[in-house]
Parts: sequence; structure tokens; C-alpha cells
Amino acid sequence: MIKFGPSGSCELFAMQGYSHTIQEAKWLAGLGLDCFEYSFGRGVRITEKTAREIGNEFRKYNIEFSVHAPYFINLATLEEDKAANNHEYIFGSLKALEYFGGKRCVFHPGSPLKADREDAMNVLMKRLDNVMELKHELGFDDLWLCAETMGKKSQLGDLNEVIRMCKGYDTLLPCIDFGHLNARDQGVIKGYDEYKRIIDTLADGLGDFKTKNMHVHFSKIQYGDKGELRHLTFADEKYGPDFEPLMKVISDYKLEPYIACESAGTQTIDALAMKNYYKSL
Repeated sequence: MIKFGPSGSCELFAMQGYSHTIQEAKWLAGLGLDCFEYSFGRGVRITEKTAREIGNEFRKYNIEFSVHAPYFINLATLEEDKAANNHEYIFGSLKALEYFGGKRCVFHPGSPLKADREDAMNVLMKRLDNVMELKHELGFDDLWLCAETMGKKSQLGDLNEVIRMCKGYDTLLPCIDFGHLNARDQGVIKGYDEYKRIIDTLADGLGDFKTKNMHVHFSKIQYGDKGELRHLTFADEKYGPDFEPLMKVISDYKLEPYIACESAGTQTIDALAMKNYYKSL
């Protein structure tokens, strides 16, 4: 079943006097939203007790919980100590996700740094093999890792690279960030046809199940020559992409993603706008 919600707490949440993630569940349910993404961007810093308390509250209101692993992950690293850090970030996130009672953990694949892009992808795939083997050994087979498409041209994570990452693993889903794809290719998404092309490419590469159940990030994003600069709100009229044609493609294809809105400060209201438009279809 398709779900909509914010990534993190929005400005309105704080303006209405709320301050703790545990309060978000009832608030989001009251608005009619049904998922929430918690970011460990700067590190996994939460106790088991707090995570379980938050997770219990979100289950009470039927709000699906996902997490975003720390931004420091770079599976293309050549340095073994940094590869070990990747494991700490990923498996720390999965353990916390287990405490929350969620099922999906988004991660950034990495960057080639000074290496040739294809060489870096080969390193990344070997690192990913190791991660997925450890994921099984550590008992996380019931949790999804979600490889995210990235917004800067220098980063690994264009659409085809994410398909390559997800292709060989049963518990690895694509996280398609349409704002990132639009930003890295200088505003390529103009409307229905471009969204359809992305979905068709995804289905050709990964099949119907992973396409239907993909994870989605969405926001408008300002971009420059090298790609993503900063996240915007739906009120912005200069940069895209627009969400309405994506909702139409998702409806036409009968897809059921989790859609986490990453607008800058208005992510909850913008997530609600997407859900209401989708329902109108």
C-alpha cells in the first residue's frame, strides 16, 4: 500500500509546540499521513530504550517508520578502516531500525573520489557484496537496505548505477530520489514522459516487485553545473521537478512506494499535498 510522509520534523511541527519525535506519530496520523523517515545523518546516536518507545508510539498510530543511515558512508573507498566504518554506520542503523520496528534503511552509495568511475563502481560492488553477506550473518534478512540515487554528478548513484547495485540482492531496494535525478541532469524531468521513462527503466532493470515497492524521496532541488545545491519547497517556481505528473505515473502503474518528502522545512505539508493529489486521481 502506498504511503506518504515527511523525512524529519518540519517547521510547523515546532511552531505548534512539539519538540520530540515520539509526538510526531499522533500528529502525522491526525493529518492523514502514514510514514516517517528518521535521519541518522551525523551518526547513530539513540538508545535502545528511546528507539523502542518511539517505535511503539508509531505502531500505535499505524505510521510506517524508516531510517536514513549516516551520510559518511562511501562503499567505493579503498581504505579498509573506512570500509569498517561503513559497516558500523550501516549495521548500527539497522539495529536501531529493528528497535524502532521499521523495515527500511536508506543509504548513500558513495563517491569515486580520484578513481575512475567504473573502477570505483567495481570497488563499490565488492564492498556491497560484503555488506550483504554480513547483513545475512547478523540476522537482518527481514530488513530492507535502500540504495539512493544521488544529486551530484560526481557521486555514484545515477539511475543505472542504483539498478546495478540492487539487481543481485533480494533485500536491497532502490530509493529513487526524483529531485536528485533532476538535479544531476540539469532539470531533465519536465513531466509525465520523463517520469514514465524512469519507471520503465527501473522495471526493465529490476522487475515489477522492486519497482512497485521502491522507496521514494521527493523534493524540489536547486542545482548548478555539478548538480544538487540545496533542497527547496513546493512553493518554488524556478526549479523542479513537479510532483503532479509523478503521482499520475504512480497511479497509472499501480505502484506502492513509500514516499518520504524532503522539502526544506515544509516536508509534512508538501507530503500531504502529494497524498491529496494522488487520492484525487
